[in-house]
Amino acid sequence: MTATSTIRILAADDEEMMRNLYRQVLDKHSGDMHGPYELVLCDQGEAAVAIAREAAAEGDAFAIAFLDVRMPPGRGGLWAAEELRALSAATQIVMVTGYSDVDPENIEQRVPPSDRLLYIQKPVHPFEIRQFASTLAARWRMERRIQEIQQGFERLVEERTAALQKAYAELEYRATHDELTGLPNRTTVIEALSKELSRSGRSGRSVAVVMVDIDHFKSINDAHGHLAGDTVLKAIAERMRHLLRPYDTIGRFGGEEFLLVIPECGREDALLVAERLRAGVADQAITLEGRTLSVTLSVGVAWADDARHQGIDTLVAAADQALYRAKEEGRNRVRPHAPG
Repeated sequence: MTATSTIRILAADDEEMMRNLYRQVLDKHSGDMHGPYELVLCDQGEAAVAIAREAAAEGDAFAIAFLDVRMPPGRGGLWAAEELRALSAATQIVMVTGYSDVDPENIEQRVPPSDRLLYIQKPVHPFEIRQFASTLAARWRMERRIQEIQQGFERLVEERTAALQKAYAELEYRATHDELTGLPNRTTVIEALSKELSRSGRSGRSVAVVMVDIDHFKSINDAHGHLAGDTVLKAIAERMRHLLRPYDTIGRFGGEEFLLVIPECGREDALLVAERLRAGVADQAITLEGRTLSVTLSVGVAWADDARHQGIDTLVAAADQALYRAKEEGRNRVRPHAPG
């Protein structure tokens, strides 16, 4: 509800004179500065509750309710007040009675909170109705405005928080991933290797490291340009990523080199994985500027059967030595590390 919307008032009284008085005082054309009012009249408590229930279901609860305490032959205003309060904690209720035996304290106990419950003794002067309506309408508008401000502030905080979270996520991604290929960068893949070596040292299971290099990559750059070289790097990185298991880690180690960490993998399995990578790239040419370009990989494999006695530098150096041997022997091949 906005600050300019109509104030909805429910008035229930079994006396026709009182209903006419409400109509006269609270008619939407009455000119009250806190209007206009939308007045709904009824003569029984059951009818008042039915009307209020329908309004609550539509998300348009009454701002104010004037309820006669006793409305024979049906249930009276006190019962109706309890039902209205259950429907909307915001509705401001004014209890109206001409009986001296009605205990306001009892009403307050049955229809809390007390700051949303008022009491008028009959006979009621028109000014009292106008004054109550005006004051309560002003309060209703002020509360709605405060709610709007709070909701707007909460939305702003949520939007700013989401934007910050997105920015932090982007910064973290940029700090941990290679911008060109989208693979983990050198630091991240080395961290993954460190974790796997620690895990392997506790479990006694093997961990393998595979070093991959694109054959004759400089020639690709020289012949087709660096943008074409970037396209080749991205295509090969994406192809290798799809050839690996979800729990393997492959990262760009530098230039045209990639480092692969394979957990729980010994010599033979590591060689199979490396061969799958090599064949997966060699068997499918890359489309480049309307032409197809055959690209091959040289691959070196090292492994640690007992990671408690293997360091990161040692294992990476072993894979690099195996890669160098693959290049020396003609490229487009997989070679294991040969100790000694």
